[in-house]
Formats: sequence, C-alpha cells, structure tokens
Amino acid sequence: MKIEFDDGYSFGKGAFETIKVVDGRPLFLERHLERLKKSLEFFGISRKIEEEKILEYIKSSDDKNFALKLIVSDKNFILTSRADNYRGDNKRFKLIVAEVRRNSSSKMIYHKSLSYYENIMEHRLASDKGYDSALFINERGEVCETSFANIFFVRDGEIFTPVISSGLLQGTMRDFIIENYQVKEEIIYLDDLKNFDEAFISNSLMGVRNVSLINDIIFNEEDKTNLIQVDLKKYGF
Repeated sequence: MKIEFDDGYSFGKGAFETIKVVDGRPLFLERHLERLKKSLEFFGISRKIEEEKILEYIKSSDDKNFALKLIVSDKNFILTSRADNYRGDNKRFKLIVAEVRRNSSSKMIYHKSLSYYENIMEHRLASDKGYDSALFINERGEVCETSFANIFFVRDGEIFTPVISSGLLQGTMRDFIIENYQVKEEIIYLDDLKNFDEAFISNSLMGVRNVSLINDIIFNEEDKTNLIQVDLKKYGF
C-alpha cells in the first residue's frame, strides 16, 4: 500500500467511514458513501469515490465478515479491513463523562475527519478507569455522543436522542433508528440523565447496545434496546 504525503497525512484533512461487512455484503453502503461525499465537499476534496473498487475489495477478501474502513484525502483513497469485534458480543456498556468538553461551534466535529485522535484518547482514558467508553458533553452541559457511538435515552416508552447542533456526528445507524422508530431529537442536559429509564448507543458496526451505567446513574431497562436489536438481525447485526 502506497500512501501519498498530503494534507491528510500532515494535518488530518480528510474523512473516513467504517462499514460493517456481513457475508460479503457492505451494510448501508449508500448511506456511508453519501455522508462521505458531504464530508469531502466540506474539506474541499474533489475526489470521486468509486463504488466498484469498494465492492471489488470486498469480493477479493478471504474473510466475508469484517469491518471495512475507507480513508480519503486529497491524494489518497485507502481501503483497509479489520476484525468486527462486535460479532457475537452483546455486552451492556458502562460510560463515564469525559473531562474534555465538546465545542459545538467547531465545524470539524460534525464530520468523521482524520483528526480523530481525541475520541481515541478519551476512549482509552475511560477504559483505564474501568469503563467501556466516554460520553461527551458540550460547553453548555448538553449531552452529545460517546467516543465512538451516538446515544439514545428512553422515558415512559419514548425514545430521545441529542440534537445534532449539540455537537455530534450524524451517524448512519442514528439516521436509521430515527427513520424507523418514533424518536424525539432534543437538547438533553447531563442533569436530565437521572430521569430516564433506559439508555442505548448505536454505530454502524454494533447496531445498538444497551447502556447500564453513566457515571453513577444506573439504567435497568432494556426493552427498546432489545426491540431494535431484534429488528436489526435481518440486516446481519
């Protein structure tokens, strides 16, 4: 693999997507490519994404179940794969609120940019403290997302999720859930969390996973999580 030295390598100018491949099928490929195109427009990268190359890469892979990563910058279009660690795993997640605050006015956080290390670092810090991931809140105390997933809450059978403007990525699985279930997008403050019965997170690899704990707030319910998980099985999650 040859990597060109460009602003993506030097400064993180570029975007990536991570796609779940099941039995040789890239799940929600069109959703991922549409978001990637929007991010490339944001960065001013005029590069055509050739879907045929993606499909050929998957076809040529010995493994038919994996996580596919697309990395795009001015001079690079890179395809890599790794194990899908969520296959066969349905653990409940424990989250801790990150000390760093999200800047909702930053345009970068609304894209899966190559400047992603803050998420990785906060995830590792959470892991070092015995948690599974970090939960970001913004400068106004509004809940955003975790270090690698969008987040949803349930109260009296209703599903809620933070509004995009709080400072979070518009995830492909988040979009799918909003389109297929009754979901209210609202500003959710950290102090509101104790009023919810259930919490779950979502991304394109895991589908959805239940959250059992955020800091010292315990969530006992799993009904909505289980419902969505059953529905997602037909796609391969």
